[in-house]
Amino acid sequence: MPDDEDEALNRLYGVEDAEYVRPSATEPATPPEHCEECGSPDVRSVRKLPAYALFLIIIFGLGLAVDQMMAAFLIAIAGSIFFLIAPRWRCATCGYRW
Repeated sequence: MPDDEDEALNRLYGVEDAEYVRPSATEPATPPEHCEECGSPDVRSVRKLPAYALFLIIIFGLGLAVDQMMAAFLIAIAGSIFFLIAPRWRCATCGYRW
């Protein structure tokens, strides 16, 4: 029954041909089939977690060393935003990131 309701709402809003979008938590993201810049099929995921962990260790270590934990916390929040919006895919051929 929920599928019928979804289809009715899609028709109501004029998007009956909209494709189904799966929640990202259920399946890992699949890499693009080719690089947007050079067309190479050698596309890899950028590993952001190790760099993010190192960034936090350095920031909080420096904050602790100079007794400025509030400043370290604010810098960590700003850095977290950067890591969230950083490119997710990298072409192994040309190095382009998106």
